[in-house]
Amino acid sequence: MIITINSIYDLISLISLFIIIYFIFTFDIILIIGAIVCISIHFIIKLVTNGWYPPIFKRPDGAKNCDLFNKGGLVENQSGFPSGHVTIVSFVIEILLLRNNNNDNILKKIYYNIPTILVGYARVGKGCHNCIQVIAGYLLGYLVANVLYKYENAIIEYIKDNMSYFFNFYINE
Repeated sequence: MIITINSIYDLISLISLFIIIYFIFTFDIILIIGAIVCISIHFIIKLVTNGWYPPIFKRPDGAKNCDLFNKGGLVENQSGFPSGHVTIVSFVIEILLLRNNNNDNILKKIYYNIPTILVGYARVGKGCHNCIQVIAGYLLGYLVANVLYKYENAIIEYIKDNMSYFFNFYINE
């Protein structure tokens, strides 16, 4: 599928696509699990909140081409809560902060979150989300990152113990 770029907002929104490609390329199992969890929760929330209180949950009027490849057409009557683009970006940023022990330094946290802020701004600027939906996307990614980071070692041990054939197959190549 070809990606349509109509504005700088579309270009900035591609950060989330590049992050997903990075997850797959590095085969970091925690990042892959996190992406799957983020996308799944995001999808379920959008299904559940479709038609709820419009000022919060409905996409802005005229919202179109808001999916990953800018091919979705008119989506103004669908739920935009939370922003999936912002969810993925905030997830990876928070995991990087936690893994590098930079979560306590507020200046580094702001610096690391520049891509998240840019994507959130682009999603609002393009007319795909409102600020509440972007903030909800950030919080979802933040929450998933912190939970997975807390249990990262246990998850990796579980995979080694119970899925050794699959795990060793990819580690040895």
